[in-house]
Amino acid sequence: MGQISGEQIEPARAIEFDAFFEREALGQLRRTVLLLGSEADAGDVVQEAFARLWERWDRLDEPGPYLNRTVLNLCRDHARRARRHRGVLARLDRRPETTEHSELLDDVLAGLPFNQRAAIVLRYWAGMTNDEIAHELGCAPGSVGPWIRRALDTMGKELR
Repeated sequence: MGQISGEQIEPARAIEFDAFFEREALGQLRRTVLLLGSEADAGDVVQEAFARLWERWDRLDEPGPYLNRTVLNLCRDHARRARRHRGVLARLDRRPETTEHSELLDDVLAGLPFNQRAAIVLRYWAGMTNDEIAHELGCAPGSVGPWIRRALDTMGKELR
């Protein structure tokens, strides 16, 4: 018997899943490319959908509808993240032109730990709130304020 992440796999179960994968994967990939416009992103979405399907394989009477729904939901999630990302990039593009002062500031920013640097950039260049920053960084909203304070303290010392 094979093994996936510590779980013993029944051979018949694996054979059924492999056959389903062979029938469905290419069609799912084609539809997902059309939905997302990117082969790389589509491949990631379809792979994630099949991984989720595998976790529920023994409990599903009809895996096809589950797979279709999962792919569509993952495409929606991907589109939301892409829209949010484009919004952040648009706000960052409004950053003032480079001056010698901003080059010094860039150097100081580069010396900060990632979470502090990200919180500063998202707050002051992207104009995000603490909740929005926390969402983007995948952390608790209460972490953002201290990161910003520490970063500003460090930057103040460095720029003096």
